[in-house]
Amino acid sequence: MNLRRFLSELKKRNVVRVAGVYTVTAWGVFQVAKTVFETLEFPKWLSASSLLVLALGLPMAILASWAFEVGPDGTIRRAAPAAPDDTARKLGWMDWGALAVIAVAVAVFVASAFGLARSLGGEAPGLGGAAAKSVAVLPFASFAGGADSEYFADGLTEEVTNSLAQVPDLKVAGRTSAFYFKGKNEDVRDIGRKLNVAHVVEGSVRRSGQRLRVTCQLVSVRDGYHLWSETYDRTMDDAFAIQSEIADGVADALKAELKAEGGERDRRARRNPEAYALEVVAKGQVRRMGKAQIQSAQAIYRQLIDMEPDNAEAHAGYAFATAYLVQNHLEGDFLPAVRQAEAEIDKALKLDPKSSSAYIARGLLSVIRFIRESDQEAERTAEASYRRAVELDPRNPEALSLYGDFMAGRDPKLAIPYLRRALDIDPLDRIANNALAGALVAIDRPAEAEQRYRANIELFPDYVDSKEQLGDLMVEIGRLDEAVAWYRLAAQPQTDPAASIALANAYYNLGMPAEAETAVEPWKAHPVVGRVVTALKLLVAGDFQGLMALSRAELAKPQADPLWRAGVQIAGAQLGEYEAAREQFLITSPELFEPRPQVSARLANEITGAAYVIARTGDQGQAQRILQATLEATAPKPGLRQPTARRIARVKAYAMLGDNERAIAELRAAIDAGYRQLVDIDGFMRLDAYPMVAPLRADPRFKALIARIEADNARMRQKLLTTGAPTQVVAP
Repeated sequence: MNLRRFLSELKKRNVVRVAGVYTVTAWGVFQVAKTVFETLEFPKWLSASSLLVLALGLPMAILASWAFEVGPDGTIRRAAPAAPDDTARKLGWMDWGALAVIAVAVAVFVASAFGLARSLGGEAPGLGGAAAKSVAVLPFASFAGGADSEYFADGLTEEVTNSLAQVPDLKVAGRTSAFYFKGKNEDVRDIGRKLNVAHVVEGSVRRSGQRLRVTCQLVSVRDGYHLWSETYDRTMDDAFAIQSEIADGVADALKAELKAEGGERDRRARRNPEAYALEVVAKGQVRRMGKAQIQSAQAIYRQLIDMEPDNAEAHAGYAFATAYLVQNHLEGDFLPAVRQAEAEIDKALKLDPKSSSAYIARGLLSVIRFIRESDQEAERTAEASYRRAVELDPRNPEALSLYGDFMAGRDPKLAIPYLRRALDIDPLDRIANNALAGALVAIDRPAEAEQRYRANIELFPDYVDSKEQLGDLMVEIGRLDEAVAWYRLAAQPQTDPAASIALANAYYNLGMPAEAETAVEPWKAHPVVGRVVTALKLLVAGDFQGLMALSRAELAKPQADPLWRAGVQIAGAQLGEYEAAREQFLITSPELFEPRPQVSARLANEITGAAYVIARTGDQGQAQRILQATLEATAPKPGLRQPTARRIARVKAYAMLGDNERAIAELRAAIDAGYRQLVDIDGFMRLDAYPMVAPLRADPRFKALIARIEADNARMRQKLLTTGAPTQVVAP
């Protein structure tokens, strides 16, 4: 092609100028149409359609100007091509300017098209990509003295957040993320960027007797402009009305329709004002998660149940607080607490079968029973309960994160989307962040998991769970000296006995028994943990007679903690008291005695112990069926990391089946993957001390692998003694 002649032909036929005029005109028409559509709140597809129609008109205008020309008399005729000897016409500055306009218009069109396409699936972007209809409710400031006033302000913040979360087309940042900024004087633009919202709600609460003054404003993150504000001077009788009016005001300012059920709002508005205020305070206390606060919330929920026996949320709240206290703070006797919580959950679901809070409480309680009782049915109930909570309230980040956290240990690929959805709503949810890190470990991405734990620690330096779980990761990948560093930090506040026990276990593996005993020393006087510490010392010392005596004494007590059944099982297997151990397995794991035994991969190590006991009591066939089921349940899956604990369960299973070759291969693979925890965390016993591996003890390959672990741990012990451990968290 002769480019010079082609440009001359464009000049002759006025193609460039026609295209330029069309582009400028079309863009102006689109801007006017877009403004009108947004003002009248027409659907976004109208804007996208108008842009597409106008864009398609450009090539049509170019083709028409090429094919036809307007004569001096106004007639339209076909354009004749230039003769070969015609003088070429040069493009002038207006032509080149028109070409530039067209190029810019095409680029803008492409960008706009992509933007509109994205916005068809959601709200138009605001600051930093945040949806225009997005908001975070920051913790209301309390201008009255006393802890209850602050809890009331926190609870009122949560109630407003919950009300706004019911608006279908409004994105509301989760409460955990919003409460991260409590007491922090950060710029709203930084808050908006961190929470990915375009607006924030700020407020203050002042209580004086029965008088209540609430000030609230909706602020644009982009420019700090107040879009709406209101001050409420009422009595405590109007506390619920204030919450509803704030939600209505914010929704109206953002042009989001608040579609709450009228009957439900009327019912709640008729509540006893004192009961509503108490519930708000209880929710504010639960948010703190400290032992004293949870105990106070539990007492308030008990009071609420007496005041409002038909309040499903009060029953669910009491159950949740009771379960949390008995497990996370080891307060109260286990079995009575479980029964109380179960009864309150049943009442809540009878009053409101669609209570997401009740299903969350049932999920938590079932997880606790699975942990303490090794009850596989409880594991299935936990999964079903959390899943139902998500179905009932799919925008509830707490339900999403708890379900994702639980599923991370069963099906991490399924768990990750739920956890990411929770973090999309509540980006600073520390529980969801920890759970996502755990899921990343499960899909064999430990480096990413470590980064996420470290980021969580930097954001929440007082949150011990992230430090403890980072320590667990270090154990999993064989860096026990680094695990000690994080366990120490987690154990320092002496609020979580699990951190101290994990620290002691790491010390025992590193050959530092004195340090291990020091780690658990602060818990010796605790009414529950103290006896567990005694049992751990008996296990490490190999005093199984002492362990059996202690476990039987504990089980003889009224409302005995089922935890001690495991003590009889372990001691019985070591002492040859197989019938006693079998009796306890019949209670804790009846599904193992079925013709087709059911095996949970998370309980694989305990189940190999059951198989050993069953074989020793004469039922070799059932023992072999259990071992085969264990191997099937713990079989490696593509794309997933095989946890070392499950590899060790396979070592025991193969050894009992007489397949030493595969047992050695599994142990070697476990060591290559980072297994250095020769003294396990469940039984506080060395691998080579378990009777299940007796067929391997004389094998020189087994001895060499054990020696390799010990040598590596000795090197880590020396490194730890040389470098010490950090006393504060260093940012990643």
